[in-house]
Amino acid sequence: MLQKSPPNLEGPPNHVGETRLAPGPRGISSSVKPISARKLVADKLLWETLERWKRSSPELDRIKFLKTVPFFNELSHRQLKTVSDIVFERNYEINELIFEEGQPGAALFLILDGKVAVEMCHENHTTTLAILEKGAFFGEMALLNEAPRSANARSLERTYTLALYRNDLSRLIQRDPQTACQIYRALASIVGDRLRSTNELMDTEISTEKEV
Repeated sequence: MLQKSPPNLEGPPNHVGETRLAPGPRGISSSVKPISARKLVADKLLWETLERWKRSSPELDRIKFLKTVPFFNELSHRQLKTVSDIVFERNYEINELIFEEGQPGAALFLILDGKVAVEMCHENHTTTLAILEKGAFFGEMALLNEAPRSANARSLERTYTLALYRNDLSRLIQRDPQTACQIYRALASIVGDRLRSTNELMDTEISTEKEV
């Protein structure tokens, strides 16, 4: 995700205030106007801006990604920057457990890249509940409390995630209550939608069983 450095076509700009021109080919008229101090300042500021953009591009990519996640898509750029500062990168190899059923929940996970299987194991049988890919999230209930995980999460390929820990979100309430409140409100909406979907699915299955 790192951006390439801007091409150094003509080298760094002159120091501010200098108006000297590099010696030109013989025969060129000396009437060429010197570069103004204002233009030199503008050039210097442009290059400084490009350097800052180059250095911060991974952070900009992270903020852009966070904007696509339902928890954060209503946040301003400033608020997204705040969230970006408290999430952690967690990378997993193929077939590595991200968390295990019964383990106390600690964090919400966002998939930057890769693929994750959500599974339940009973005796010698494993049931796959979902296959999640780039842009998906899981483990959101851990933002509310440390209730045991209801399933396993396992990487199916090399997977890159961002993790938002409950303790960090709790501390955010003190520093930026508005941002924290918006995240919790989005969480409540998402959890509510999932519960409704689950209930509708159960009602459908029950109706199907009765018909049979």
